[in-house]
Amino acid sequence: MRLSTRIGNWLLGTNAALVFGFIYLPVIILILFSFNNTRSVAVFGGFSAQWYVTLSQNTELLDAARNSLLVALITTIFATAIGTLTAIAMDRYRFKLRTAFDANLYLPIVIPEIVMGIALLLFFNQALFPFLQNIFGIRASTGLHTITISHIAFDIPFVYVIVRARLADFDRTLEEAASDLGADEWKTFNRVTLPLLMPGIIGGALMAFTLSLDDYLITVFTKGIQEQTMPLYIYSLVRKGVTPEINALSTALLVGSIGLVGLSLTAQNGGPVYTRAMSVGAGLGVGLYALFSLPTLFASFTVGGLIVTLILLAGLYSAWRSFSGYREELAETNQSGKVLSVIVLIVVLLISYLSALILLSQR
Repeated sequence: MRLSTRIGNWLLGTNAALVFGFIYLPVIILILFSFNNTRSVAVFGGFSAQWYVTLSQNTELLDAARNSLLVALITTIFATAIGTLTAIAMDRYRFKLRTAFDANLYLPIVIPEIVMGIALLLFFNQALFPFLQNIFGIRASTGLHTITISHIAFDIPFVYVIVRARLADFDRTLEEAASDLGADEWKTFNRVTLPLLMPGIIGGALMAFTLSLDDYLITVFTKGIQEQTMPLYIYSLVRKGVTPEINALSTALLVGSIGLVGLSLTAQNGGPVYTRAMSVGAGLGVGLYALFSLPTLFASFTVGGLIVTLILLAGLYSAWRSFSGYREELAETNQSGKVLSVIVLIVVLLISYLSALILLSQR
């Protein structure tokens, strides 16, 4: 190898190391000091998990986490449904101004978040609220509902892009074969189209959930007076000074976000075994929470609690129904794929269980 090539490779490697160090070294330091056994954020005195224990007993944090999860869950449901249907319509049909409409869908991704936050604030205060007041006599104000609507608005394009990418590789001859075998349009969509699109749909849903959970700028413009989400709560703590408790909270949010993004990428790029693993894990997580909460339900019976418990137990039934298909997919996967799919199942199970615990612990 020539000297110039060696020098070039060395410079490229050094540049990559410096860039990654600049990006990730502060994150590593933050995670390290979240386990500090003293309140100092400059001197590491030893490992301790006391700040994570403190977080678990913080009622304000739990309320903020509950709000974030509720907003993210509702946002994910609506953004995934609208984004998926929009992607299918844009892929299958040709109509006037289709190109302009397609370009418009990318605007929330391209424009700065602060611009979108201000635009949504003006929309609510100058257009929607006066309309509701003048037409229906409803006096509306900002709150969790406006945060949710805003998150749905900027999450739809991300779901659209991911599902549209999945449709680009879609084999339409499979739908034609289903039609030739006598399947109508609904059965073809349910048995052929939807299962093949499911990795993209799940990937888009997880991405929408992550973006909603982490968002600060749009949330701060559209929130009410008292509502707090996790990013807003972290910022309110930082204004009082950086403490190991903030480091622990930031680490927990960071790990959760990385896990969700990793699951999203796995769903998009992996095979059906990973999407089935996610389905089984999600159903087991909420179902196990429902089983563990049965004694509390019997001790203080309410109709609302019974309905919620039955819905969560339906998740356990869904996991049981999906498990046979998961075992079949698992049998056809290589050893590394089996290990990864089991890891995905366990991670999704834990996320689902903890989400149900935070959302419903005070129902």
